[in-house]
Amino acid sequence: MWWGCSIMAPNRYYCSSLDECRVALGKLSIFNLWYFKKIFAILLEELQTHGNRMEAALEDKHDMHRYHDEAKKVHVELKALRMEKEELEVKIAEMQLIVDKDSHVERLHQKKMYLTSEVKKLEKQKSELLDIDEDSMVFGDMW
Repeated sequence: MWWGCSIMAPNRYYCSSLDECRVALGKLSIFNLWYFKKIFAILLEELQTHGNRMEAALEDKHDMHRYHDEAKKVHVELKALRMEKEELEVKIAEMQLIVDKDSHVERLHQKKMYLTSEVKKLEKQKSELLDIDEDSMVFGDMW
C-alpha cells in the first residue's frame, strides 16, 4: 500500500490500485490534503496505465483472430504454390529429358554424317583403285 510503504509492487492489478484509492479517500483529511493530491494523482496515472494495458490486450485478442484468419488464407495459398511448384518441376524434368534426347539425336546425326562422308571417301578410293586395276590390266594386255 502507498500509505506507509516506500516500495511499489512490480506486478500490480487494477483492483489493487482501486483499493489503494479507496484507502486514500478514507484517510483524507484537511491536514493531509496536499499529500493526498500528489498520491492520488500517482494512483490515477497507475489506473490509466492499467486501463491502457487492458484495452491493448483486447485489441490484441481481436487482432489475433484476424491474424489467424489471414494465416489460414496464406497457408492455403502456400499449399497451392507448393503444388504448382511440384508440377513445374515435373514439367522441367520432362523438358530436360526432351533436350537430352534431342542433343543425343543431334550427336547421332553428326556421327551418321561423318560416317557417311567416310563411306563416300572409301567408295571413291575403292573406285580409284578399281580404275587403276582396270588400267593396269589394259596395259598388261598390250605387252
